[in-house]
Amino acid sequence: MIDVTLAFLLIAGIIFFGFGAEIFFRKTGIPYFLFLIFIGMIMGPILGLVSRDAFIPVLGIFSQFTLMMVLFYNGMQMGIKDVISGSSRTLLQVALYVFVSMLAIAAVAHLVFGWDAIEALIFGSIIGGETTAPIMMRVSKMLTNDNKLVTFLSLESVMNSIFSVVLFFVFLSIYQTGSSSFNGAAATLASNISVGVILGFALSIAWLLALNYLRNYRYTYVFTLALLLTTYVVAQFAGGSGLMAVLVFGIMLGNYKSVGSWVKKELKIADLENQLRGFQDEISFLLETFFFVFLGLTFLIEPSAIIFNLSAGVLFVAILLGVRYVAVNISTKGSELYKKRRLITLMCAQGLTPAILSIVALTSNLPLANNFISIVVFVILITNVITSFAAWRAIKSERVASAEENDKKDLKAQRASSKKLATS
Repeated sequence: MIDVTLAFLLIAGIIFFGFGAEIFFRKTGIPYFLFLIFIGMIMGPILGLVSRDAFIPVLGIFSQFTLMMVLFYNGMQMGIKDVISGSSRTLLQVALYVFVSMLAIAAVAHLVFGWDAIEALIFGSIIGGETTAPIMMRVSKMLTNDNKLVTFLSLESVMNSIFSVVLFFVFLSIYQTGSSSFNGAAATLASNISVGVILGFALSIAWLLALNYLRNYRYTYVFTLALLLTTYVVAQFAGGSGLMAVLVFGIMLGNYKSVGSWVKKELKIADLENQLRGFQDEISFLLETFFFVFLGLTFLIEPSAIIFNLSAGVLFVAILLGVRYVAVNISTKGSELYKKRRLITLMCAQGLTPAILSIVALTSNLPLANNFISIVVFVILITNVITSFAAWRAIKSERVASAEENDKKDLKAQRASSKKLATS
């Protein structure tokens, strides 16, 4: 058993490192969680400071809680008007990218690698069509002031996470029950999402009215957390997606003024909302930090399998990029975003959702779970390198274009000044 003093030292070190990595990300655009995964690898499989088996029993609950909290926070950052105006193109993008890439990856895993069909589909749902919301939101805002592009990338990253999560649990349920029929998969997906949205919408209005009444009381964040967990549980028991309900709760809370106009009641929770945003940001970051370290802890270093897992990761990323390129071209056709289709294609970074789902596969005792984790880690690393490079190139191009534009304005001003002097 790990010494208590050493445990506290490791926890403090992880938080310090996570904070430093976040600052580095803001300066460079290189995702912070890449370093956290490496830290976990060093602590676990390389130095053996922490036992991998000690964390597996609790990782299932921790991973679900982390995903729920991150989706709630992301929902608070999204405007309802932006969601509605950009939802049609984003939905088309997500549907094409998620379903086609999932099926393509599953087909390769089944036909080329010889994996069982249902396990191949489970793996396909883990990485198929995924982009990570925290990175997409931050990188897109660093890249441009174009609200349409920021909204498209941010909304896509949230929606494809929902699709991936629901599909994963549909296929996992089929695997665990031994059913070989996929006829109800689409109906189950539609039902889960719709029930989650309806319940999330209804419950969030009730919770906002309650928060409006209790806004001046202490420990309101703890009360909000209880409401969030209740929303998840009610949606799950009703046969819906608890994660979708949580996301809707976050969106409604972040747009409480619109909700107030709907129910014809002024909601005076501006101070409470600001407190919730700040505290939720801290909690989400803390959970993400430890989760990615845990992901590194569960990574198995097997020399005989590293080449295969790395090669598989490269192959799957190539499939993802190919499908994403086609999906982006179709979904942005006829819009201003079409001019930035290459940049959008390369904004493919994966992160929290595939990491969490691979851990759930491990805690669900899937035979190929260890392979899933190793390949997912490589996919996360490769896609984030691609996104970071594309972001760096885009930022550099924007700076060059801005400098050229300023030079033209200066030259124009100089000519106007010279002409004015000549006429005088």
